[in-house]
Amino acid sequence: MGPEHAARRQLEDVIFPFWLANGIDEVNGGYYTCFDNRGRTRLSTDKYTWSQGRFVWLLARAARLAERGLLTLDPEELLAHAERGARFLIDHAVRPDGTCAYLLDETGAEKPSERSVYADCFVAMGLSELSRQTGSAQWLDVVDPILTRVAADITDGDPPTPPYPLPPGHSGFGARMILLNARLDQVRAHERAGGEAARLRGELAGALQGVLAHREETGLFAEILVDDAGQRDTVLARHRNPGHALEGAWMVLEAGELLGDHRADKPVLDSISKLCATGWDIERGGLLRYTNVTGRRGGGPYEELIVRTWTTKLWWVHTEAAYSTRLAAVKYGDKSAERWFGKVWDYTLDTFPGRDDGAEWVQIRDREGRPLDEVVALPVKDPYHIARNLMQIVELGEG
Repeated sequence: MGPEHAARRQLEDVIFPFWLANGIDEVNGGYYTCFDNRGRTRLSTDKYTWSQGRFVWLLARAARLAERGLLTLDPEELLAHAERGARFLIDHAVRPDGTCAYLLDETGAEKPSERSVYADCFVAMGLSELSRQTGSAQWLDVVDPILTRVAADITDGDPPTPPYPLPPGHSGFGARMILLNARLDQVRAHERAGGEAARLRGELAGALQGVLAHREETGLFAEILVDDAGQRDTVLARHRNPGHALEGAWMVLEAGELLGDHRADKPVLDSISKLCATGWDIERGGLLRYTNVTGRRGGGPYEELIVRTWTTKLWWVHTEAAYSTRLAAVKYGDKSAERWFGKVWDYTLDTFPGRDDGAEWVQIRDREGRPLDEVVALPVKDPYHIARNLMQIVELGEG
């Protein structure tokens, strides 16, 4: 059974059945995602905007695959759920200044919380993907101001990144990567809707360079760039996140393809196998969450997270690595990436799908692969990375 078939089986038999049955709020709009890691218990009816925007994206993308016969799901039902979720976000989360609420209650009332550019970008990405699927530009009138504001915050050097804010003078890869992803979706949506894609290609090119600024001569990517040379021996400055970099790698390749700019192809393709090798746990298999967790301790919630969880095996790290290596192998003929795909894919399907008395996938495991009943970043069980990457693998198999 090829990877495309296996990916489709997981989507049709496990992931979408769980979320369509348990995740849709038919009364208030939006989605329920606050489940325990095994999917057995809904822990809260709160709605994190970060996860709500992702859910809109998934439903809109799944509708596109279903229309093309790549998923055996009802595209009209998926699209209706996506549009209701989009309206919920516009009515309750999007503010006039181009920022978005971070946390809503079940009915959509905002709860006290900090702003995060991640939440902003995921709202924009969900609406962009919905616009791309429907061909309607109405959603882009909301997207464009959000991303203008996020880009300005990143340019100013201090974008808010809860739940793990960075100290002043520390520039995170994550914010730049998510902006690249959001710009990529935005340009594709404008091209579909007949909008101002030409101007926005320049913004996409700028976001691409922002991500590439983190690539090092070693082929790895610095997770955090630090202005003060005296702070570059800390855990925050020295640690690496191979999964994050592998996620960014496919975005760089796809952005370069859209822009017709292939200058970054070779260095990024070289990085993919180096990142896999750096993150691979040679004793127990799978990709470690963080590597190079050495250096002086400075304190703070992000550093505590790195030190406490560096040996864990996370679902999103593996599915992002699977798509990046598969893309490099299929579209670019990279033989090393092809070998890494086989290792990553086998480990992923052997480890994360819902055994261990779990529904859907058990997304967080310890170094040995045993389930951990905890959350990552937000207190949600989020189908985003799994479903996105599996759908990407299905589409890649279509040619």
